[in-house]
Amino acid sequence: MRYRKYIESDAWRSNPARLAELAASRGRCRLCSARSSRGWRLEVHHSTYRRFGRERRGDLIALCSMCHRDVECFLRRRRYANRRPVRRDVVRLHDFRRPLIDPTR
Repeated sequence: MRYRKYIESDAWRSNPARLAELAASRGRCRLCSARSSRGWRLEVHHSTYRRFGRERRGDLIALCSMCHRDVECFLRRRRYANRRPVRRDVVRLHDFRRPLIDPTR
């Protein structure tokens, strides 16, 4: 199942594990305690994708949109920290075969 399609589905909205986590968090972010009623959007983050589509209560955590973004960035940085860039993946910033010109003239 594709992630985006699942997150937008009724199956995700009515997922018992998701609803249980939202109820257990009492409308607050688990990290910063921001309340969803103060304009923060409360989201449910997958702490593991092992049972994606068949989540259990411990697989999910309620986070405000700001904390959710920060957690995702942290996890993404950690995932790619040990990868070395490959030369062909690096965009060439300068092509010295052509003379530098001012495109505004």
